[in-house]
Amino acid sequence: MKKLPILLISGMAATSSVSAMEQFLDPKDGMFDASKWVLDNAVGFMPVPIIITDPAVGAGGGAALLFFHESEKRKQLRKENPDEMVGLPPSVTAVAAAATENGSWLTGAFHFGSWQEDTWRYQGGLFYGSFNLKYYEGDVPFDFNIDGLYFMQDIDYRVAGSDWFVGAKYSILSSQSTFDIGNIIPGIPPLDYDMNDAGVELKVTYDSRDTIFTPNDGIKAKLSIDFHNTAFGGDADYQKGRFQANYFAPLTNDFILGLRGDYQTVTNDAPYYARPFINMRGIPAMRYQGDDMALVEIEARYDLTPRWSLVGFTGTGKAFDEGDSFSDAKYQNVVGGGFRYLVARQLNMRAGVDVAKGPEEWAYYITVGHAWQL
Repeated sequence: MKKLPILLISGMAATSSVSAMEQFLDPKDGMFDASKWVLDNAVGFMPVPIIITDPAVGAGGGAALLFFHESEKRKQLRKENPDEMVGLPPSVTAVAAAATENGSWLTGAFHFGSWQEDTWRYQGGLFYGSFNLKYYEGDVPFDFNIDGLYFMQDIDYRVAGSDWFVGAKYSILSSQSTFDIGNIIPGIPPLDYDMNDAGVELKVTYDSRDTIFTPNDGIKAKLSIDFHNTAFGGDADYQKGRFQANYFAPLTNDFILGLRGDYQTVTNDAPYYARPFINMRGIPAMRYQGDDMALVEIEARYDLTPRWSLVGFTGTGKAFDEGDSFSDAKYQNVVGGGFRYLVARQLNMRAGVDVAKGPEEWAYYITVGHAWQL
């Protein structure tokens, strides 16, 4: 009889453990899946390791916690069709912190909200960080540090139940930059550059993707004009225009093809960090900058099983200054591949690792969702 309480406690602990594990098993295939944990659990969150390997900042890491919030309509649709992916996106709140070997670090919080059956989409964030990077004048690198606080508020409205959105964004960056040019001109002390940069972006977006996480089908395209002016609380006056599009098509049940295009332009009085750069896996951030930038990329995903996939991608881009000829600018090419695991089936969220070869070096990346964020 004295052993009975111990047996009862042990049994309760085992039952609790089994119950907890069941939240991470998909009843459809019995595989590991985080959908039930993050959607049905009031305290459910998805821990995402941040492994940084971008050559611009060196190796490093951190962590993000993603909290998912469903509307009642989305929850109803998911319960009625547990084997299907629900098109309505959930709201997501994230907190993150990361640091790298070259002394760069970042911390902050972010929220994506989808309201009134995805009629309104909201994004807001507050981040603080310090980055040790290189700024290139031609092929000559200058070491610099930028330390700053970034705040943004972004809202989109769906037009008459269509796939078209109109929206606006306000952002402000309060930063201090320090340039070390001693390796170019010996004896010159570091140069400091302080700025508050505030802007209002007006945009039109078309979004027919089947999910915001890892799309299998649809298009997202956005045309935006960004006005930076002292009237908005900053010190800079310049404009930036951008057109970007991501296209996804299921060529077969197991083969997904993706195409990406991105063109950016700024007026020549834009600060150094606002100049467009080629942003593709395999190329360090800010390595190839100009007043104008254009790139195209293609990605193919083959699903070996419903859970595991192989990914391959390649792309090319150019960055050039105002007055220069597009044809004279050099193409910068990348190629790479990786794998994915369907970590949350009811969100169609895949995660995995990519390895890429750019014009100068190899790099690898941890990808959660899709590598093309728009």
